[in-house]
Amino acid sequence: KSPLAWLKVFSAAHASIKSPESPDIIIQECGIDCPGEMATFMRYIQPDIAIITSVAPEHMEFFKNMDTVAHEELSISQVAKKTIFNLHDIDEKYHNLIVGNRVSYGDESADVFLEIKKTTDTGCIVNLKRSGETSQDINISVLGKHNIRSITGAAEAGLACGMNIEEVAAALTKIKPVSGRMNILRGIRGCTLLDDTYNASPIAMENSLKTLYSISANHKIAVLGDMNELGETSESEHKKIGEICDPSQLELLITVGKMTNKYLAPIAEKNGCKVISFDTALETGEFLKNSDIKDTTILFKGSQGGIYLEDAVKELLLDPSDAEKLVRQSQSWKQIKAKFYDSFSQSQK
Repeated sequence: KSPLAWLKVFSAAHASIKSPESPDIIIQECGIDCPGEMATFMRYIQPDIAIITSVAPEHMEFFKNMDTVAHEELSISQVAKKTIFNLHDIDEKYHNLIVGNRVSYGDESADVFLEIKKTTDTGCIVNLKRSGETSQDINISVLGKHNIRSITGAAEAGLACGMNIEEVAAALTKIKPVSGRMNILRGIRGCTLLDDTYNASPIAMENSLKTLYSISANHKIAVLGDMNELGETSESEHKKIGEICDPSQLELLITVGKMTNKYLAPIAEKNGCKVISFDTALETGEFLKNSDIKDTTILFKGSQGGIYLEDAVKELLLDPSDAEKLVRQSQSWKQIKAKFYDSFSQSQK
C-alpha cells in the first residue's frame, strides 16, 4: 500500500535469498487476473506438486467466459510432476484439461476426502480417507464443507511429501480459521458471528450460505454484500444467489451494495425471504446493533472493494479486542475505507 511497505517486502526477500539455509519446501501461490498470466508463471515455476482449488467465475471482465478461465488455470498441470485438484469445485467437463499424474480431493467420490462425522459449534469431527486407509477421529476448528475440502487438498499435499496418514491427521488438529474466512466470533447479546468477509465469488457465496444452513441455531441472519469483478455475468450471478436464499433457514436477509440490492434482494424477496437493504457496512452494523439478535447466528459475506463487511462485524463484537482478528485493519486500509465512507456520504447529499 506504500513504497515503505514494498521496501520491507524486498528486504525480506533479499535476506531470504542470502540465507545459508536451504528450505525443504517452497509454497508459491499462482493467482491469475487475466489471460496469459499462468504461462508467465510457468516460465519460472515447474512445481513438484500443483494444487488446483477451483475453477470459478472471477475477474470475468478480463476472461469473458468460463472456458477461458479453465484453460488458463488448469494449464499449470502441464509442467507439474503431480497435480492435486478439487473434484467438487471444478466442472467435470474441464477434467480432461488436467494432464499427467493427478489425484482428486473433495467428497466421497474423490481419491482422498475428509468424512464429516459430526458438526459442532466450534468446528467438525472428521476422518481422513485415502486408498483404503482411514485415520483416527480429527477435531478441526473449521466450519463448512467447502473449507473441509480445502483442508483435504492440504492433507493430500502432506501425504505426497512423505507424511503418513496419522501424521497428517495430527497436523490437521492445529488448523485454525484465518481472518475473514468463516471465522467464528462471539457477538453481543449472545449472538454468534460467522466472519467470512475476506472476499466473495459466486461459489464462495453459495458455500457460505450452505454452511449457515447446516448449523443448528435458534435464529439465522445472512448479511450479503456485492460480488465484485464479475463483468457481464454480474447481474445473473447475483440473481442466482438470490434464488438459493431460503426463507425456511433465514429469519432475515440483509443486502449491502448496488448489485445485491438491485438484483439479489428482489429474487430473495420473491422466494419469501424478509429482506432489508443498506448501502454500506456501517449502516448495517448500526442496524444490527440496535436489533434483537439474542442467540442469533449471523453470516457476513461480501467482496472487499466498496463493501467492507468487516466493519459491520466490528460493531457487534462482544470483545472489542477481537477486532484484531478482522481483515483490513491496518492503518492504510482504515484510511482507504474512511475515504470511501466519506465519499459515499458526500454523494448522498
